[in-house]
Amino acid sequence: MLHSLRTALSFLTMLPVGPDKVSAGQLVRGAVFFPLAGWVIGLAMAAAAWFFFRVGINPLPAAVLLVIMEAFLTRGLHLDGVADLFDGLGGGSTPEKRLAIMKDSATGAFGAAGLILTLGLKGAALSSLLSPAQSSPAILKTLVLLAVVPAAARWAMLTLAWKSHYPRLIGTGHVFVGQITIKQVLLASLFLLPAVVTGSPILIILLCCQLPALVLRYQAHKLLGGVTGDVLGASCEIAEALGWLAAGFSSQALLPF
Repeated sequence: MLHSLRTALSFLTMLPVGPDKVSAGQLVRGAVFFPLAGWVIGLAMAAAAWFFFRVGINPLPAAVLLVIMEAFLTRGLHLDGVADLFDGLGGGSTPEKRLAIMKDSATGAFGAAGLILTLGLKGAALSSLLSPAQSSPAILKTLVLLAVVPAAARWAMLTLAWKSHYPRLIGTGHVFVGQITIKQVLLASLFLLPAVVTGSPILIILLCCQLPALVLRYQAHKLLGGVTGDVLGASCEIAEALGWLAAGFSSQALLPF
């Protein structure tokens, strides 16, 4: 289990904790700990947000700094998937052409637009979440809502990979897509229980994080012939944007905590 945890952390973050050699089997076994890696990212962002609250940084620049921080912590792992997916869906007319465009390392207009819009939505959502007029208990609740979203988004990746088809012969996503078992999905969901017991808004946030995986499962199989690693990455980024957007509503008492 420790080996699998180290594998998940080193794969999804910049933390130098991974083993020297990792096989495909070890990667897929480590997927159970993807939500835990999300908690590490979320708690690091929550700690930074707490510091921003303390020093009085305005919500907008604080949100931008948090987006930059997460991109640094994850090495921009999933951002590439957003750009590739938007390029493929926007520039190709057949599954084969879309997959070929997504494989190209160059980023086109659709990819750049998708990346800007996704990052912009994440920044706007975090900005609404970091409202300065909050009491100390409200700030604590806000930090919990902020931290749970990266964990929920990475759990949603597992549900997307489960029972999906990989449309290429080889590729990074081939390790996960169709290889995740229902047992792994259920075990990974245990890492979300500490947040679930805090109240109904968490359940709504989890649902918002799950929504991109549900939509992309259908659209990717229809338009690409299956789910690729880029689709998984894009699902994670969009899930975070929607999750923080829902968390922003919760923090402003539009939803009962």
